[in-house]
Amino acid sequence: MYKQRGISIIEMMVALVISSILMIGITQVYIKNRENVLFQQSQGQNIESARFSILLLEQTLTKAGYRRTPDQTMETAFPKENAGDCGVMETGQVVKRLSETAFCVRYQPAFPDARNCAGDNIADIPEKAYVEAVPVTEKFELANGELTCNNVAIATGITDLKFVYGINTNEEKRISRYASAPEADDNIRAVKLSILTASANSITQDSESKAYVLWFSKDPEPDDKRLYTMLSSSTSMRNLLP
Repeated sequence: MYKQRGISIIEMMVALVISSILMIGITQVYIKNRENVLFQQSQGQNIESARFSILLLEQTLTKAGYRRTPDQTMETAFPKENAGDCGVMETGQVVKRLSETAFCVRYQPAFPDARNCAGDNIADIPEKAYVEAVPVTEKFELANGELTCNNVAIATGITDLKFVYGINTNEEKRISRYASAPEADDNIRAVKLSILTASANSITQDSESKAYVLWFSKDPEPDDKRLYTMLSSSTSMRNLLP
C-alpha cells in the first residue's frame, strides 16, 4: 500500500497565487461597476437639480413685471418700496441684482390661490380679473450649496450660479448690450443663466473635471473628486419686451 500524501508547499503557493489573482480581478470588476453606478446616479441627480433650478428661475423671470391690468403703467403698478432683504425697489423696478449669485423680482399674482416660489400662499389676491394686486417680491440666492427663495431652500447640490443680464438705458423695450454687473440706471430685459452642480460625494478617480475647469478658468484644479455638471439657458422678461 502507498502512504497518503498531502498538498505540497509549492502546490499550495500556486493555488494561493491563482486565488489572489482571481480575487483581485473580481474586486476590480466590483469597484468599477460600483463607480459606474454611482457615476450614473450622480449625473442624473446633477442634471435633475440643474434642470429644476433653471425651470424655476425661468418661470419666475418671465413673471417679472406682470400686471393684472395691462393698461396700468409700470410706475403705478410697482411703486417704490422697502422690500426687506431685497432692499429698496425703485419706482417701476421689477428686477434687481443683489450680487453675483442673488437677485430679486417683483410681479403681481395672476390668479387667486397662487403661491410664491417658496410654496407659500400669496395673500390678498382679488377674485375678479383685471383688478390690480399688491406686488409680490421674491429673492433668489445661492447659499451654502443650496438655491434659496426668500431664504427657503428649493434645490440642493448647486455649486455656483452665473447671470448675464440683457440691458438698455432707456425706455425702449429692447436689449442694447449684455453685462454681468448692470449699473443702477440699467433696465434689465433678459437674463442668461448658468448653473454648476456637483455630486454630494467623491465619484471620480481623479480630481480633474472638464466642467469645473470650464467654469473656473482661473482655478482649473478642483480640490475634490466630485462629479460636476454644467447647464445653461436664457430667458427674456416677456412683460418688459414688446
